[in-house]
Amino acid sequence: MFVSVILPIRNEASSIAEVLAAVLAQDYPHDLMEVIAVDGMSDDGTRDILRRLAAQDDRLRVLDNPQQIAPTALNLGIRAARGDVIVRVDGHGVLPPNYVRECVAVLSGAQGGQGGKRGSVVSRQWSEVGALLVVGGALDSVGRGCVGEAIAIAMGSRFGIGNSPFRTLDASEGPIQTDTVPYWAVRREAFERIGLFREEMLCHEDYEFNYRLRSAGGMILLLPWLRAKYYVRSTLGGLARQYWRYGIWKGRFLCSHPGSFGARHLIPPVFVGVLGVCVVAALSGKAGLLCLGLLLGLYGCFLLLATASLARGGRWGYAPMLPLALGTLHLCWGSGVWVGLLRGKVAGQPPRLRK
Repeated sequence: MFVSVILPIRNEASSIAEVLAAVLAQDYPHDLMEVIAVDGMSDDGTRDILRRLAAQDDRLRVLDNPQQIAPTALNLGIRAARGDVIVRVDGHGVLPPNYVRECVAVLSGAQGGQGGKRGSVVSRQWSEVGALLVVGGALDSVGRGCVGEAIAIAMGSRFGIGNSPFRTLDASEGPIQTDTVPYWAVRREAFERIGLFREEMLCHEDYEFNYRLRSAGGMILLLPWLRAKYYVRSTLGGLARQYWRYGIWKGRFLCSHPGSFGARHLIPPVFVGVLGVCVVAALSGKAGLLCLGLLLGLYGCFLLLATASLARGGRWGYAPMLPLALGTLHLCWGSGVWVGLLRGKVAGQPPRLRK
């Protein structure tokens, strides 16, 4: 099957050369793959890197994305793609060489090489969903510098992210059904059936598409042995902005689709809500102050236990930063969800794929 790899990017000069090198080095037949980088008018040198790489490999095309948002970039890329299969990567993800081949093997009805050894999701079950099957691998979070490494450790743990399978499952696990995967592969026909990405969703567009796909009878399949390297934000400020934004759009998505609410989505916003109530109560009297102190004490104990667990195995040098990384994840995402809930649901409909 012919494959189109689409990269929605903007200002990724620090990593885009490594990301594209990994995509172009896939062990999939070269004459059956194209790469489309959809750039949001980058101004940090990314454009120069793209032009240089496109001159070296004619499989790479570069499209402009004047609106500078990911769902628009994805829709532009899908409409321009020639592939029977669409694969999404971003400017922070470095794929292993077998990523495209193994995803296509599953989509075509055969288990990928390692999948046959490691797990048992019955091929007949995959074939039942037909074109509405999305497959993808897991992430290994990688940081730059001490702060970045601490953030990577926090983001790859249940203490930081909860039970998000593509971040926390071990590579030895077999294929499992899940609610979303980061770097997915899907047949083009899926977009013809359920539409493209919601361009009103400035963030969380993948999850919204996957929710529609699952509601239509489709399946999201995670292949944990396929491990993409993901470069996390290298500062706490960058992490805070990222997860504040993620939280806002998760809240707005939950307003639009209340049935999508899961347990892991509940804990951080509930904690932030209770914390806010305790802060207000603390201003009113000693009882409220006691409740606030108790809550902060319990959360502090959680952070200490989580740090001790994550720092084992020679990672004690990151221990001072781990509570800050964990707290940033919880508080920014949890607060953002409340803001998103207050802003309300997102209006609009998914655009159709013009044939």
